[in-house]
Amino acid sequence: MNAAAEARRLAPGLLLTDARAACPALRVLPAEPEADARALESLALWCTRWSPKVAVDGPDGLVLDVTGCAHLWGGEEGLLAALAEAFAKLGLEQRAALADRRLAARAWARFGPGGILPSPRALDPLPVEALELEAETSAALRRLGLRTIGALRPLPRAALARRFGLDLVMRLAILDGAEEPPFTPLVEPTPFSARLARAEPIATSAGIEAACARLARDLCRMLERAGRGARRLVLGLHRVDGQVARLELGTARPSRDPEHLCRLFRHRLDGLDLGFGIELAILEAVETVEYPAEQPELGAPADATATAVLIDRLAARLGAERVLRPEPVASHVPERAVRWCPAGVEPRPGAWVASPLRPLRLSERPLAVRALAVVPDGPPLRLDGAVVGRVVAASGPERILPEWWRPADREARPRDFFRVRLEDGRELWCARTGLWEEAAPPAWQVLGSFC
Repeated sequence: MNAAAEARRLAPGLLLTDARAACPALRVLPAEPEADARALESLALWCTRWSPKVAVDGPDGLVLDVTGCAHLWGGEEGLLAALAEAFAKLGLEQRAALADRRLAARAWARFGPGGILPSPRALDPLPVEALELEAETSAALRRLGLRTIGALRPLPRAALARRFGLDLVMRLAILDGAEEPPFTPLVEPTPFSARLARAEPIATSAGIEAACARLARDLCRMLERAGRGARRLVLGLHRVDGQVARLELGTARPSRDPEHLCRLFRHRLDGLDLGFGIELAILEAVETVEYPAEQPELGAPADATATAVLIDRLAARLGAERVLRPEPVASHVPERAVRWCPAGVEPRPGAWVASPLRPLRLSERPLAVRALAVVPDGPPLRLDGAVVGRVVAASGPERILPEWWRPADREARPRDFFRVRLEDGRELWCARTGLWEEAAPPAWQVLGSFC
């Protein structure tokens, strides 16, 4: 509801026929609750310019924790004036209220005139619906003649609790100064953030890159003073039309190098829709770790740092899910002894198990072969099929049994592994699945190569 609708005596919940009778020129559109929720959440992110703690309040409201923020706008009145001016530029009508308690602020905004709440007693003329009670409780209070908050204040709290429940008593206590439930913001604020506001919106990619470079320098100075390094960063670009573009990236190692961070964001800025321009940019280090200053040795190679920089650049260009690295897994089955995880994620503790009987890399798919052996359990003398050649040297076998505690291995057969060298010089890792005394004959495969 806006002022124009209220002037025509329209109200929420009114039947469509009654609304058209009151306003024949009424334009009707299908309701889209999910799209409205997304738009309200986007508006909440846009409101982080006034406070880092913002949350969605119902289907048509926002709540901001402005503790310690009002002085940046010339006081509480200046903050409300700046908020009203910004919403007016977006073409949105709003009624803002400011109070010591969120419940009081919501009541003053939804059922009162808005503005700064002069005192808790100013809420007395408001209807009991301002306490945000259940509909049955509000209706019961009205039937007893208790229509306003002021009518409830002189009544004994114990009697109200017995008749209407503890919820009513707790809300009255909050209006009198009791503590409220914890406030959960839409985006958790971080102590390491830098912002840049411009009177003239930035409408070019070069301007955005220059702003990003300045923000990165300011943020890295904060991290250096605190002895921290950034692992995950978020760049919020607030457009003039109220939309917020959030670019998030991670680093393979803790970093506070402004040039490196700016280079990573530069890859993400390509093709970004700037709308009518960016009026506010905020760079936050949402995840940091301890990163003390280091003194490298003279002449020592910086392989680890260079590798981390390369990983970050590849992840920024290709996506973090496309840049992977192997990680050891505690399993004696060769195919399960390694898994692939994003290269920028901190590696889990674990050690690689090296064995001269196993190759460093396995084939993507095992190659089925036929083998000729002198004795049933002995090494092969010749391979035929996908790989053809005479075996001139062999070592093994290394028997690996299935992992019986896994459901997938309950019907699996044991395997014997051999390292063989063919007459052409190739060294292969072969496996014989099954035993000769079993009903099904053994099967041979080539799993990898040593050269």
